[in-house]
Amino acid sequence: MPDLLRLDAIHAGYGGMPVLRGVGFALAPGETMAIVGANGAGKTTLLRAIMGEVAISAGSVWFAGKALAMLPMHARVRLGIGYCPEGRQLFPMMSVAENLELGAAAATRAERAARLERVLTIFPKLQRLRGRLCGVLSGGEQQMVAVGRALMGAPRLLLLDEPSTGLAPRVVQELYESLRALLGTGMAILVAEQNARAAMRFAAKTLVFEDGRIALAGASAALLNDRRVIDAYIGAGGTAPAAAGQGRI
Repeated sequence: MPDLLRLDAIHAGYGGMPVLRGVGFALAPGETMAIVGANGAGKTTLLRAIMGEVAISAGSVWFAGKALAMLPMHARVRLGIGYCPEGRQLFPMMSVAENLELGAAAATRAERAARLERVLTIFPKLQRLRGRLCGVLSGGEQQMVAVGRALMGAPRLLLLDEPSTGLAPRVVQELYESLRALLGTGMAILVAEQNARAAMRFAAKTLVFEDGRIALAGASAALLNDRRVIDAYIGAGGTAPAAAGQGRI
């Protein structure tokens, strides 16, 4: 199957300071991948480089056979890349429905309504909250809105940056269970997480980042039982059921 996303030895950073150093991998339609590592390993920078928020100094990023180097962020969204940034970045004085609809601003009214109903099916808790201001929601509810807003663009690739930050374990589990509804739809999902266990239970394959490079790569089910990963990122009790689906690095 042709790659949906491909990175060829990219280098990127901030103000001349390198963060990513020669990162390369590919993701096919329908595949799920977790990016795990310590703070400062380059996880967020990777997603920002894919979206065009951070300039790439070397290498290339391809999406659906198209080089992204010269495309601004909004053009990448229109190509089919959905992005849920760290920190949610919602409009607190707007309702749940209004925040969600912003993710489909370029769609027709009928398309927007259909997408909204689909998102509310994926996150049924938001159905009763659709008229409530986002500023009064819990952290977990806000995260569902943030993910839902990215889905409103009908993406072929969904990028999630630290979706479990600040959430209780039960809420994290609930969020990822909702995301499982997207598996099998053909959408590819790339999730960057410091919560390695949660991300690796969800994604079929994993890249472990250290100092801006890929230190380990493989099936999540295998890496969840790799002593190096357990000791560095998961801790005691790191074994877990096999992740859903299969992938290739």
